[in-house]
Amino acid sequence: MTASPTGSESPDPQRLVVELAELAGGLAHELRNPLSTMMVNLKLLAEDLNDLRAHPEDTRRRGLLKVDVLLREAERLQRLFDKFLSVAGPYQLEWTEVDVNEIVERLLAFFEPSAAEQTIVVKKSLRVEPISCRVDATLLRQALLNLLINAQQAMPDGGEIGVSTVVSGDEVLITVSDTGMGIADEDRQRILRPFFSTKAGGGGLGLSITQRIVQEHGGSIGYESRRGEGTSFTIRLPVVSGEPPR
Repeated sequence: MTASPTGSESPDPQRLVVELAELAGGLAHELRNPLSTMMVNLKLLAEDLNDLRAHPEDTRRRGLLKVDVLLREAERLQRLFDKFLSVAGPYQLEWTEVDVNEIVERLLAFFEPSAAEQTIVVKKSLRVEPISCRVDATLLRQALLNLLINAQQAMPDGGEIGVSTVVSGDEVLITVSDTGMGIADEDRQRILRPFFSTKAGGGGLGLSITQRIVQEHGGSIGYESRRGEGTSFTIRLPVVSGEPPR
């Protein structure tokens, strides 16, 4: 089953309102747990401070543990907001002309050791000739890394990741595939939405960030998935010609 690529159509105001509401609702849901943990620990810390004179050493030890919890939750909130801004905030792209194959090669050299530890084999099939694109190289690497991590997480018992690049007309197609269990039918319409995740503890922003990055480049992303066989995500970007997209 194939999901039609997104990012090439004019924005629909009603759809944007719905997506903003979903984004806000997802953020509120993600904030609830860390804020609740922080509130509980602040109340307990206040009780300990009131007991400081009676049991100074015990109170100090308990207080430090609670401060540690508060710091970890605050850092978690910071990471969450940073990712949220990656989806909703403005982007300032630094355009450079690059060889897409070179970006993929370097990224795989970084990623393959981690995949090998999980008994995942990475196979690449890159176009022989260089593929010149005008992109923000850092953001493109992030988008591709998100797809690789998603593929890795889809195969906890090992498997195979395929990465390919081809040129079709005035577009370059970058495909990342896995041999995992595929996407369930009920999840297909939600898989690219912010804060949606099928993984325990997953933040649900990796694919959304990838989609946003691709759209900012004037491209699109789509996928094909078969239950029990795996999933392939394909990024389409314009090959260099004229001015960068605005």
